[in-house]
Amino acid sequence: MIPFKLSIRNFMCYRDNVSPLHFDGVHVASLCGNNGSGKSALLDAMTWALWGQARAKSDDDLIHMGQTDMEVEFEFYVGSDKYKVLRKRSKSRTSSVGHTLLEFQQAVNGGFRSITGNSIRETQRKIIDTLRMDYQTFINSAFLLQGRSDEFTIKLPSERKKVLSEILGLSFYDELENRAKERAKNKKIDVAKFESSIEDIVHELVQKKEYQNSFQVMTATLNDVDKEVARQYGDNNTLRKAMEAMEYKRKQLSDITARMTMANRQLNDLAIQLKFHQDRIKKYEGIVAGYDSQLAGIKNKINDIEKSTRDLLVKKQKQEELSNTIHHLTTVNMQLKREMGELKAKIELLNNETVDCPLCGTELGEMGRKRIINSYQAQGEAKGDNYRVNDKLAVKAEADLAILKKEVTELESKVADEKILWEKRQGLLEKDYLEATDSLPVEKEAFERIQDAIARWQKAIDEDNVNKDQLSADLVSIKEIEEKIICAEADYKKMLDYQRDLRDKLITVQERLRHFNEIDQIRIQKQEALDLALNEKSIYDELSIAFGKKGIQALIIEKALPEIEVEANRLLARMTDNRMHVRLESQRTKKTNKEEIEETLDIKISDELGTRNYELFSGGEAFRINFALRIALSKLLARRHGAPLRTLVIDEGFGTQDSMGTEKVIEAINSIQDDFEKILVVTHIEELREVFPVRIQVVKTDVGSLVSIN
Repeated sequence: MIPFKLSIRNFMCYRDNVSPLHFDGVHVASLCGNNGSGKSALLDAMTWALWGQARAKSDDDLIHMGQTDMEVEFEFYVGSDKYKVLRKRSKSRTSSVGHTLLEFQQAVNGGFRSITGNSIRETQRKIIDTLRMDYQTFINSAFLLQGRSDEFTIKLPSERKKVLSEILGLSFYDELENRAKERAKNKKIDVAKFESSIEDIVHELVQKKEYQNSFQVMTATLNDVDKEVARQYGDNNTLRKAMEAMEYKRKQLSDITARMTMANRQLNDLAIQLKFHQDRIKKYEGIVAGYDSQLAGIKNKINDIEKSTRDLLVKKQKQEELSNTIHHLTTVNMQLKREMGELKAKIELLNNETVDCPLCGTELGEMGRKRIINSYQAQGEAKGDNYRVNDKLAVKAEADLAILKKEVTELESKVADEKILWEKRQGLLEKDYLEATDSLPVEKEAFERIQDAIARWQKAIDEDNVNKDQLSADLVSIKEIEEKIICAEADYKKMLDYQRDLRDKLITVQERLRHFNEIDQIRIQKQEALDLALNEKSIYDELSIAFGKKGIQALIIEKALPEIEVEANRLLARMTDNRMHVRLESQRTKKTNKEEIEETLDIKISDELGTRNYELFSGGEAFRINFALRIALSKLLARRHGAPLRTLVIDEGFGTQDSMGTEKVIEAINSIQDDFEKILVVTHIEELREVFPVRIQVVKTDVGSLVSIN
């Protein structure tokens, strides 16, 4: 895994104002800053993005204080392939369970395509498979965590081999050993079960001979019983056939009786129908016979109504004349009333004012005005007399008109009602006549057809009476046959019960014999399974020894120690000018008994003063030994997990080193830079910041930590 770009938001001490950190062009760099500024947090961001794990106990503890979510986007290379991981975390506002989002993408044609799985677990497995490295492998190989460089060396010699086993992942073989022991234990239980089952089967098979003898006796008896059952079945079958013949005749008699009952009921229905058609024929004949006389009477009535209609027209004409007279009188009186008003106005004018003569235009004198006034008054009185005469005539005409209107209304209603009545009667008479003339032939035909049907049904009844008498005579012997059948079927049922009981017993014996054959086969199978279980138990016993501490684990450790020594001595020689040399010893003689060997893992350090145990070194020398062993173990661990180390992160302090020692450690780091694509050294020591060609500076501010590359 080679880092390419890291982008973070609200992660630990970082907020949302951090520029992406680009690693392209970086080979060896120092990650520097004051204590607590957030140097290690950048490394936590990488591990959390890739594996969802960091130094915090929970994901929510990684979210910047006061924020509700965070995210890390990390781009990296595996070989020549580029990938991107985006992991987000949001706190839940309603419960203690938050929400995590994980996306995994691969670079294709200048962009990225998603290779995310169906679940976070599946996606995480894809990431681990791509990296060929889980979190524990990373922090014990490519990532030298703070305070863990001496995790291996500070242990007691008796515990170092256990630590080495854990670092090398030999716990897998412990698990295999436990599995082998568990399976051997299970196989031992299986052996006991098989042996017990076989013993029970052998004990049960002792009864097999007794059941074989019973089977032979029962088979012979059942053969005799089968023959007797067959004979009785034949006799019963003959009786049943005779009874079936009688039953058929009984059914025929029942059918004839039912048919005669239905025929008599049909005759009654036909008689009713015959009477119905007879009545209808009589009715239609009466209608045809009286049609002409009834039609003549109705037409006379209609003629009388026509006469009344003519009288009505005369009255309506008179009514119209009266209406015209009233209108004329009313119009004339209106004209007279208007003329009288005009004369009255003229008279008032002559009485109140001086006027000129309408003929000569000279002023009228007193005599002239009086003469004209008298003339106007005489005209007004004459018109008033005419008005009163006309008014009396109009009142009388209105009274006559009211009487005439009443007479007209009553006569109209009477004429209309009688006309509707007699026209309706004429229509009904004509309808009945048409129905009678159309239906009379049909009714006569139906009458004759019913008479023929009555004759046919009567003939069928007579024939059925003859057959009924014959069948009744034949059925006299049916009771005797029924009694014979009852006795024969009772005997046959007893024999069948005996036969069924024998067969049930024989089936039981057969089932037992089949059971004996089956359990004998089971015995053979269990014996084979017992032999197999014994063989497998032996194999698992051997495997538990092979996978144990003294087996393959010891061989792996013995093979790994020379590799660790070579790599550690290569680095230690650079850091000590070839003064110090490390040797790992996995066994030693016991102090109490020189002839016995005990398992251990001593670290022997040789220098100009001789060979001493690691525990006798301290300070800078101990740090250099720890550093050399740690790098050696990391390379070994990475190789064994199939993930070549391409990136190395050293998050360790150098405070124990003097200036010379620091230079040697830096020289050692530089000496292994060809083994890695990228090396990041985390430090807060000022003089180390400028040693490496690239410096990644982390600064803590009021708005969160910031990072830059110089």
